[in-house]
Amino acid sequence: TMAFNEVTYIYIVLILACGHARRPNIVMILTDDQDLMLGGLTPMKGAFNKYFRQQGTQVNNWFVHTPVCCPSRSEVLTGRYFHNLAQKPKDQWDTDGHGHPLQCMHINETILDPQPTIAQHLGAAGYAVGFFGKYLNLSPRQAPTGAHTYFVNPGPSARSSKDSSGEYYPSHWYRITPTVNETWQNTDLMYETDIITKFTNEWFDEILQEDPDRPFMAYIAPHAPHGQAIPQPKYNQSFQNVSFMKTPSYNYSGLDHHWLVRQQPPIKPQEEAKYHLHYQRRWECLLSVDDMLEALFAKLDAVGQLNNTIFFYSSDHGFHFGNLRLGEGKWNVYDHDIRVPFFATGPGIAQGVQSDLLGSHVDLGPTFLSLAGIDVAPEMDGRSVLPQLINNPNDPRLSPDVKRRALTTPSITSLRPAQSIYVEYHGLGPVGAPARWLDSFNNTYRAIRFVNDTTYGNVLYAEWGSDFNFAHTVFVEVFDLDQDPWQLHNIVNSTSSATLAAWRDLVAKLYTCHGEECR
Repeated sequence: TMAFNEVTYIYIVLILACGHARRPNIVMILTDDQDLMLGGLTPMKGAFNKYFRQQGTQVNNWFVHTPVCCPSRSEVLTGRYFHNLAQKPKDQWDTDGHGHPLQCMHINETILDPQPTIAQHLGAAGYAVGFFGKYLNLSPRQAPTGAHTYFVNPGPSARSSKDSSGEYYPSHWYRITPTVNETWQNTDLMYETDIITKFTNEWFDEILQEDPDRPFMAYIAPHAPHGQAIPQPKYNQSFQNVSFMKTPSYNYSGLDHHWLVRQQPPIKPQEEAKYHLHYQRRWECLLSVDDMLEALFAKLDAVGQLNNTIFFYSSDHGFHFGNLRLGEGKWNVYDHDIRVPFFATGPGIAQGVQSDLLGSHVDLGPTFLSLAGIDVAPEMDGRSVLPQLINNPNDPRLSPDVKRRALTTPSITSLRPAQSIYVEYHGLGPVGAPARWLDSFNNTYRAIRFVNDTTYGNVLYAEWGSDFNFAHTVFVEVFDLDQDPWQLHNIVNSTSSATLAAWRDLVAKLYTCHGEECR
């Protein structure tokens, strides 16, 4: 359309005005279910350790907005809060007739496209945008607007003789490029992480041959270590002597917590044995991710793009093993589920340091746009963290526009306090079994997590609603993480009514915010 072309023209004019320094390439690696707090990074001692730990910055206070796959990934792709992406069923507990919520874990996939995503914004700004691996749990057959290449695992339909889940040896993939629109068959049943590596590196060659001056953005999302965690044969039993990490919250009976926690029975020996095996396999799967990183960095080095690429590494959410007796999984408001690994490396980013920068996955989209020389899109709810992330704005590899944006600290005038993260979640229904429910419809909450706040310190306030509209608050939890980092003791009864009222009012307003007012 004319409007879209005018926007594209403006982007190009602004880019040319910035001088000859090329805008940075952006590479986002997003794993699946990789935890931060239970040792999930420990097995990755190769390329990850070299490029992200030693040559990059670890952000210690990075969170997700919604701790489950499809919503969290949608929030990365759009920079929007869950309530601005969610399906609005006619009945608050509407399902597909089989007990499963409508759409993709309550996400209305039609909002993701043709409505703006990072692909549309970056594509309009002249970036070649490629998606590789797990786009969503049920990836659409059509590529998002603005994508140059879309090579994704379709989901459970890709079951194979080696893998009933279709995650680690998928039978087929959707492949859409400027010249190809096909269902690519994995006839040799290659391992998923190897497939992603192969097609991503071929894409780097392809787009640089098309236009060596065109910047690119690659979204690379392996399934590891999700689900049943099937490692490559070469890594089988690499960690057979490793035991899963037992924290103070392991097998802890949270009688002052909400219903899902309060009703959990003690963990049985046979359950614990399964945790050990699953933990080992998850680590073994991550060795293949480390191999993937080595291949990606080596390729970009070989084609002369390593010094002009900013890499990000994170997970779609955390994970727990028997914490608060919740079995294995995510879905919950506690730090082991919402706090995730986050690393960045590249031009302007400090090497071998840890940062107290506070952010969430909703802030990724705005940050990507800032790197591309684009203002935060009006529909985005997150904030760009570029000024806090770029430690050396005078790095000669950075373009003048990125330098300018890195030196501009935006004022925070929105509803959300600067040192806080907003969290919300709609229960997915009966996940697990009566012997140990892992999730339920009434596990529907909204929360504010303060981090090093000058007034509150490190506190979590969470409230559970009677329905998706939170017509009534049915339970409240408050944790002082300075005194209680594993969130064992609910201090709601010793918290002043005035403070509770202020927090309740804050989360209610955030639950309906849109765009700039959320930032």
